[in-house]
Amino acid sequence: MAIFLVLFITFYLLSAFTLLFIKTRWGLRLIAAINVAIIAALVATFAWEALPLLERDGLAVFVNSDWDPPRESYGVLNALVGTLITSAIAITVAMPLAVGVAVTINEMLPQRLRGVFGALNDLTAAMPTVIYGLWGLFVLGPVLQSVVNTVSTWLGFGEVMTAPLTLFTAAILLAIMITPYAAAVIREGYALVPRHIEEAIYAIGATKFEAVLVKLRYVKNYIFGGLFLALGRAMGETVAVAMVVGGNFARFTLNPFESGITISSLIALQFPNAHSYQFMVPALFAGALLLAVVGLAINAVAIYILQRATT
Repeated sequence: MAIFLVLFITFYLLSAFTLLFIKTRWGLRLIAAINVAIIAALVATFAWEALPLLERDGLAVFVNSDWDPPRESYGVLNALVGTLITSAIAITVAMPLAVGVAVTINEMLPQRLRGVFGALNDLTAAMPTVIYGLWGLFVLGPVLQSVVNTVSTWLGFGEVMTAPLTLFTAAILLAIMITPYAAAVIREGYALVPRHIEEAIYAIGATKFEAVLVKLRYVKNYIFGGLFLALGRAMGETVAVAMVVGGNFARFTLNPFESGITISSLIALQFPNAHSYQFMVPALFAGALLLAVVGLAINAVAIYILQRATT
């Protein structure tokens, strides 16, 4: 079955690339259709592998936060909530940083330095995630614990972050990791602002700050695109998050300053032992199915927003 699927996809990819040189429009359409088919096949595979648990527990697996392998009781709600918390915090922190990086490189730096800092930004995005994970484990986590507890004590709340490995640590690490992705998209859009529009902005007496605001409104589609690209990366990141999130499988929490789990890190941390249990593998595939559906929904919202912004 797997060999047939690989041969089938390979045949159509070769056909599509051949059509690109004969009739470009049909070649592009075929490639698009293949991409849709691959995504549908992935979702169908996840659903098929999760079927034994879905037949036993139904949709309760998605609303149950219990994760107890000895009792073969599995629920991915805790991991879903952890994914949403870390992604929301990461996007909230990363987007102002990404806009700031894009504006600084395109507007503030001298011309001879823009290429250098742009390349450094792109290289940061290409760094292996395990390096981020190690840095977050030994440096970022302890620093965040100290800073957060100092601020919370000063505000009269006491020490709210009792361990360095928490959902908040994972979220801040994710924010650092996804900022270069969003900044690269925004930077490219910012550089494409037509020269005559820029001249018109300054011709009416706008200050540098006002000109930047106008340009950012002009490239809002790129900002939305960078936001959703970064969000997709944040929700799917595995290695770095698994190292700093704390690995709390069983206890449901909405507190970002406690240890937790995300769907991707749940799969990474539990899969090595999954075959020792009857229903853990289907449970992990149920988590993958949920993550895929949420990701597709977010991308659908992104496409809708971008289409409305361009009309």
